[in-house]
Amino acid sequence: MKGIAIYNNKGGVGKSTVTLFLADFFSSSSKIAWRGSRILVVDLDGQCSSSISLLGLDEVGKIKSERRCVSHLLLNLQEGKPVELADYLTKREKGHTSTKKIPLGELWVMANDRDSAIKFEDNCDRRRLIKSVKALKELITSEFDIVFIDLPANIDKRNKISLIGLLFADYILAPTEPTRITLNAMSDTFKLIQYVRYVNASANDENARPEIAGIVLNKTDRRTLQYTRHIEELKGMAAKNNTIVFDNFLPAAPTLSTASDDSMDFATLKERYDNYYDNVRKVAVELEKRCRLNSV
Repeated sequence: MKGIAIYNNKGGVGKSTVTLFLADFFSSSSKIAWRGSRILVVDLDGQCSSSISLLGLDEVGKIKSERRCVSHLLLNLQEGKPVELADYLTKREKGHTSTKKIPLGELWVMANDRDSAIKFEDNCDRRRLIKSVKALKELITSEFDIVFIDLPANIDKRNKISLIGLLFADYILAPTEPTRITLNAMSDTFKLIQYVRYVNASANDENARPEIAGIVLNKTDRRTLQYTRHIEELKGMAAKNNTIVFDNFLPAAPTLSTASDDSMDFATLKERYDNYYDNVRKVAVELEKRCRLNSV
């Protein structure tokens, strides 16, 4: 099992949409999913954007009301209650199509709930934090091949459930835009990653986890002044943190914004991503190589 956190401490850079895109491509019958990987999306953002995009608003509301969120699971583990992972998983069924186009694949989702997350965090010190990460891994590892973790913005050491997502991850993918304001915020992202590595090391984890798989540019046009002025600085920042800026990127396109609209019905990858299918596919393939997912 490989855990991949989608994280940037800056809001509005596309963490939830990138999580959706990757989950779609890795779960579907495309070239990057030839091994039939079992995919789980753990949505740790209180807004549940990626969960809603995958399951729909009504289904996520039902999950919350039935207390079947990842935060409820963690709270029950914290209180020593017996849990069954299946009770907290919701399946996104495979798309059905009569054409030769690639159908959206089967995957599983875990949503989050703010109130139970706050209750969990109120009683979670570092010892309990490490214990919760280990318990969650024990539940998930044998059931899934790849876990995508969608993280919120503006988090710090107090946000224990978000820290669990980072501690759980083997790799971090950082979406960003090539603008001054997003570059200014990247230092906070790297600082929290370093803190998470310190916590892992204190828990006798010998590896420098999580590894930064790379920075992927979102809403990007390489012809713009913003891109040409800031790309070299971003690459230098990446190098200082022992990572790279992905060669492939996601353009600013209405179609990619529409892809996350849960009120629309999509059965295939081509229907959801239309002319930008190749852009998303190339980012997913590059991530696969960077995270060595072909060894899953």
